[in-house]
Amino acid sequence: MQHINLEKFANGAFTAQVNRAIEEVTKNIQDPNTDAIAARKITITIGFKPNQERNFVATGVQTKTTLAPALGAVTAISMGKKRQVSTMSTRRRIKRNFRRKKKSPMLFRQN
Repeated sequence: MQHINLEKFANGAFTAQVNRAIEEVTKNIQDPNTDAIAARKITITIGFKPNQERNFVATGVQTKTTLAPALGAVTAISMGKKRQVSTMSTRRRIKRNFRRKKKSPMLFRQN
């Protein structure tokens, strides 16, 4: 059997796909949002499909990467209910009503 040059295999598509997969893995390793020690993997599949006479073989090259997932983000949210109107908004309404020289029925009682 003759030696096959992988650089020229599939018109260079094999080498291009492997290089692209290695680039994906290195970017994932360098990403601070992923687990630093998680294993990454590149799977290369070369498929061969011969014809009935076995004198011609169609080949296909495929690469698949398994990368570390992004780390989840954790945060805390304070929840609660407001039971009364804020004092700032009440003061503003009173000042606004005095400027307009109107008495608000909600803020002042008449005797």
